[in-house]
Amino acid sequence: MKFKVEGVLTALLTPLTRDGDLCIECIKSMIEFQMNKGIGALFLTGTYGEGVILSNTVKQKVYKYAIEFASNKLALLPHVGGADLESIVSLAKYVSDLGYKVVSVVGPIYHRPTKKGLVEFFSYISSKADIDIVIYNNKGRQGYNISPDDFEYISREVSAVVGIKDTSYDVEQMIEYVKRFGTKYFLGGAGDNLLYFTFIIGMHAHICGISNAFPEIAVELYRAVKSRDYNRALDLQYKITRVRKVLAKFNLETQELLREILKFRGLNSGYPPIQMQEGLDSRQIEELKKSLEPIVGEYFTR
Repeated sequence: MKFKVEGVLTALLTPLTRDGDLCIECIKSMIEFQMNKGIGALFLTGTYGEGVILSNTVKQKVYKYAIEFASNKLALLPHVGGADLESIVSLAKYVSDLGYKVVSVVGPIYHRPTKKGLVEFFSYISSKADIDIVIYNNKGRQGYNISPDDFEYISREVSAVVGIKDTSYDVEQMIEYVKRFGTKYFLGGAGDNLLYFTFIIGMHAHICGISNAFPEIAVELYRAVKSRDYNRALDLQYKITRVRKVLAKFNLETQELLREILKFRGLNSGYPPIQMQEGLDSRQIEELKKSLEPIVGEYFTR
């Protein structure tokens, strides 16, 4: 297996300044927080990092400072996918020059590709940037599914493909990925409602959003599964499920709610992109905190 990371990868939020630049002090404290709480790897500028709507300039800063602040203590998987192939290649070359060996790339978005087009797409990126690729199958956002048969075809034709992050929420498909590719390719699950399941079936890692705010819970769940304490792991999954139900009551994407929750933990995760700003008023923030306190209030600092 050319790329091997196990356990929880936090899908790190991207902290911005009010004017849309990277908040360097914020990302430093966020990365340190993740390390101190037992997280071993980060997924950068993915869905939770809102990478598709960030400029390449900001994303380049994320990759540069992540290496600096991780200090070789964290595995880093940057997501460089987007709509414009040349911008993807430019980012892939940039991270390769920084020393990254692997990137994640979501399937082509907006226009649905042919199967041959998928091969050409990933082949072009790897040939221009000389870097390995973890395919990001985000069925809901890209508008189609990359099935295990598709993955087999792509990986056979593109030697740079070393794994897949499957965000299909399809448990049968996840099992098929494990049985067919688990010994040769990196397999990452996603969807925090499936954190327990991801590890039970034998996927190598879970790319996790909730661990931005509660890394301790995700890490403990993984360790409980590894030690076969399945009842404890299930209790922790239920805690995550209860948190998710609270968040679902608010008409915002999860990452924006996590920004507010991080404030309850004493961390500044900066601003989101301008499209997502001013999401909750003071009354809603108080409601969010009050609803979460019976579940995870022991983690709050204020």
